[in-house]
Amino acid sequence: MTTVEELREAEPGVFTRAAQRWQELAKSMTSRAGEATRGLAGLGEWRGAAAEVAKQQIGDQRGRLDDLAKGLSGIPPVLREAGERLTRLQAALRDELATARANHLRVASDGLVVDGAVVVATPMPQGAPNRAQLCADLTTSVRDILRQAATVDADAAAALRRITQEVTGMAPGGIQVCTPASATIPAAGTSPAEVKRWWDGLSIADRESLLATDGARIGALDGVPAVVRDRANRVVLAGLQASLSEEKTRLAAKPHLTHDDQQRLVELTDKLKGLDAITQRLRATPDAGKQPAFLLGVNADGNGRAIVAMGNPDTAKNVATLVPGTGSNLADGGDYLQRADRMVTAARQAGSESTSVISWVGYDAPQSPLPDAAGESYAQNAREGLARFQEGLRATHEGQPSHNTVVGHSYGSTVVGHTARDLGLKADDLVFIGSPGVGVERADQLNIPPERVHASVAEHDVINATNVPIGLDRDNVPIFDPLGPDPADQRFGGKVFTSDPGTSNLGLPSIAAHMEYWDITNKSLRNMGKIIAGEPTD
Repeated sequence: MTTVEELREAEPGVFTRAAQRWQELAKSMTSRAGEATRGLAGLGEWRGAAAEVAKQQIGDQRGRLDDLAKGLSGIPPVLREAGERLTRLQAALRDELATARANHLRVASDGLVVDGAVVVATPMPQGAPNRAQLCADLTTSVRDILRQAATVDADAAAALRRITQEVTGMAPGGIQVCTPASATIPAAGTSPAEVKRWWDGLSIADRESLLATDGARIGALDGVPAVVRDRANRVVLAGLQASLSEEKTRLAAKPHLTHDDQQRLVELTDKLKGLDAITQRLRATPDAGKQPAFLLGVNADGNGRAIVAMGNPDTAKNVATLVPGTGSNLADGGDYLQRADRMVTAARQAGSESTSVISWVGYDAPQSPLPDAAGESYAQNAREGLARFQEGLRATHEGQPSHNTVVGHSYGSTVVGHTARDLGLKADDLVFIGSPGVGVERADQLNIPPERVHASVAEHDVINATNVPIGLDRDNVPIFDPLGPDPADQRFGGKVFTSDPGTSNLGLPSIAAHMEYWDITNKSLRNMGKIIAGEPTD
């Protein structure tokens, strides 16, 4: 049975907001059905066996989407009714609790009302029957309210199960949208090439059904085309915003917040800020400074992750991936989006006619310079994800292979270096910016021609303090920490390009200089654009 605390602290508005989201999902299914109808009409002049198969598949999918929209439209009324009933019951409970408080009575979690420490069933002193009767009456009333609340929950759950079974085709006479064995989603870690072959082998109907029923897994798969991942992940994004907002509302409504509660509130606020920044960028009207954005991945686990492409990487001639470093997380995602936009502009100015730059906050980055960023563990853990993402870009690209560049900033360069060293990267050029070391002693150890390895560090970048030998070996050769020497040192063997000196701190290195590589007038940004465009640097 529902407890007093659960009903008292419930947030019935959650049901109303959830109903609105389901209503929007039903509308999107109706919209997709309309797109299918228009697509079918556009095939009117197409003749032949292939045309008939395509028309049949699109027609079937239109029918499924119509049925799905009708099924989903039954969910909002259930949720709204549950919210309204709980609101009334919560108000009634609070009235009874107020009566109990006014008479100095205590109410237990199960609704039992007692007079101080004396339970109603205990013989009461003379003159107490009225209080005993009040306790009994309030117990009956409160427990009845709790039973009704439990009934609301059970009724809503039953109705939602019935609708879900019908929508997924698991109930007799239900809408048949279940997919065949061929549509089984590949396991996590499957190679992008295999994922691409699987996706290409699905019918239009199977693809749409998977997007409707398991979009989160589709959106996370490297090897699925960018436009498809974007569709799936925009739904994931909306769901994350709603769930985190609801959790924040519930937490903020608690009468007493623990230290953990306060920390969680800050975390939720920060993550919602990052999700809002992503949403605004996705909605931005394309213009000379901003290309259409594609959401290739997003989740709020841990520090959170977000992978956003400025321009379609499947069609662009030049594709770059920006891997940020220490402190990168979902909350600060807006900063990385701006940097990616500026890199697109710099590449265009360098002569790139078709560019996509991807902000890849796709790993758990160290959140502090010391001790986290002083070791290799974060880079080691990020290797497989970055390597697979680059393989996915190759697998889904249309037409001639694109010119691909991977740019690592700060600890992000360490991630790029370890990945290239241990697994290889499907990239044409590597760029290291403000690097603490990339895990190798020389550029020719990165499984890519040394002339394709580029690096730069600002004169006043605080990172320079880490790029000094910690000693000499027996042959008087410098020994560096586990992250390795500065890749912007000429002795490393790559190509060094120019950056502005950066802001100094009274003549000393500064953190500000470490973050200024993307300033619009910085030579570093101009040179990154040239590398992306395949042009020589300064």
